[in-house]
Amino acid sequence: MSRRFTVLVMDDAAVVRSLLAAMLAEIDAVDSVIQAEDAVSALHLIDEHEPDIAILDIKVPGEGPVQNGIDVLRRVKGQHPETKVIMLTNHATERYRSECQRAGADHFYDKSSEFEQLLDRIAEYGTLS
Repeated sequence: MSRRFTVLVMDDAAVVRSLLAAMLAEIDAVDSVIQAEDAVSALHLIDEHEPDIAILDIKVPGEGPVQNGIDVLRRVKGQHPETKVIMLTNHATERYRSECQRAGADHFYDKSSEFEQLLDRIAEYGTLS
């Protein structure tokens, strides 16, 4: 039997969030998708819903000590270490990839070329016990 889980998507572009949410909803293992448009709302939603997976963009609006997706990643891994964090960005440079890896990202994907790999990874999570 497949495991079902909740996914949070954080991206400042509404069209990207909606498209990704629709694609995720097609995956049997995905029970629900929560959407956040900025770093602060993402952290509030993560604390409230405790999603199994968080898909985070790097370049999103932030406030105070939480300025971008990497700050969200650090907070999530510090406060919700069981949450799988997947970085999905147009800024897939080696510098960002390394920084996200050091901060605890479980996976890192380039929006422009690795979208299908992201969806495959999410579906794969549903088959794990």
